[in-house]
Amino acid sequence: MLRAAGSVPPGVLQPGDVSAATQVRAGLLNAEVPPSSDAAALWIRRTVDDLGPADLWELARGTALTREELAWGAAVTLARQDAVRGSPVRQSSVRRDILDELAARTLVDEIAERAPRRWGRDHADAVRTVLYRILADLADVLLEVSESTPTPLEWTGDDTGGMRASAVLGGVSHGVLVLRAMGSLPAAEPVWPHPSLPAERTAWRWRIASGPADRAVHECGSFPAALAARHAAECAITALAAGRCQL
Repeated sequence: MLRAAGSVPPGVLQPGDVSAATQVRAGLLNAEVPPSSDAAALWIRRTVDDLGPADLWELARGTALTREELAWGAAVTLARQDAVRGSPVRQSSVRRDILDELAARTLVDEIAERAPRRWGRDHADAVRTVLYRILADLADVLLEVSESTPTPLEWTGDDTGGMRASAVLGGVSHGVLVLRAMGSLPAAEPVWPHPSLPAERTAWRWRIASGPADRAVHECGSFPAALAARHAAECAITALAAGRCQL
């Protein structure tokens, strides 16, 4: 995946291109995509396709694959099989949707409960399908980070786990904060438990303020990690300095 994201010169791909190409290859999107993004998507698919059931399981577990994500992969896999087999269209679309959802949920339960060595083709294909999307999304995140030019700030931590810094733009001092978003959300349920996964998901946001009594304030969130919020705040400072936005 790193190789797919780094195999093209800077500026050739835009964030979202690899995910779009992955959807086109899966038959979920009918659109023209840049040849370089299609090549990156193909590289991801070939990498995943080379994995046997045991390695697929290790990768899926390592990415904290959720039941919701796996249900999507199962639904896409079953729909693709119906299209290949030329299954007749049922009379009731409501009944069809219910049956399709039940079939996908059943496939998810079988994948979760069976050892990888007992997976059939449908089980492995469902896991592969969702891994294509996860790795393509991750490649797009890496592209976005590599294309950005954040202004490095001197950060200091506080007792809440947040961070603060300051930046002077046009002679005006701006205070920059990275802090926890209000409340914590339950972490999405992974298909296979992982000891390093937290029970709750902490969201983060950044806040930039300037002027007397912080009269001008802008903030944005939520981000899944403090590091991601800090990077986004530094990008925002860069945009402010370049005049591309204002508080």
